[in-house]
Formats: sequence, C-alpha cells, structure tokens
Amino acid sequence: MAMTLRLSEEQTAALRRRAEAEHTSMQQVALAAIDSYINQPTDLGRRRAVPVDELFAMFGDLPPMDLDRFRADQDEHVDGAAHFDAHLRANRSGEAE
Repeated sequence: MAMTLRLSEEQTAALRRRAEAEHTSMQQVALAAIDSYINQPTDLGRRRAVPVDELFAMFGDLPPMDLDRFRADQDEHVDGAAHFDAHLRANRSGEAE
C-alpha cells in the first residue's frame, strides 16, 4: 500500500543520516522503525479483558463481602487513585509460585 508520510525537516535529515549510515534506503529505515513499534508488547500497564472463569480462579478463595456493610462505608473501600489490573496481578502471583 502506498501512503504519504509528512516529516519535519529535522526528521527527514535524521532519517537520511540513518539510511546513509546503514547503507540502505530511507524507506527501509522507516519501515524497520514502524515494524519495531507495532511489534512491541502492548500489555505493559494496559488493561485487558479477562474471562470470568479466570477471575474466579484468581479470586475465588476470597471471603464474600457483606454488600450492606460495603455500601454503608463505601468511602473506606473505594480509592479513586487505586489501579487494579488483573493481568499484572496474575503475573505477580505466577512469579511467586
């Protein structure tokens, strides 16, 4: 697929220098940079969908919470700055084993 890529003068000069240093074309350097970017892992700090049965396996041993008590003192339990990521928690528990 053909496409137009608009670069600043600085980006163009840097791309040209890199291509000359690698004895290749500017297009090949740009394609290598794009491939490197799109093939990097994407789950670093990002949330992902977790199947319910996997969540039950991870958290099934937790005691049930009394809903009325939770609602009564919800401010104590809810932390707006808290971050929950099931993927990272699963990885940490897997490393501990």
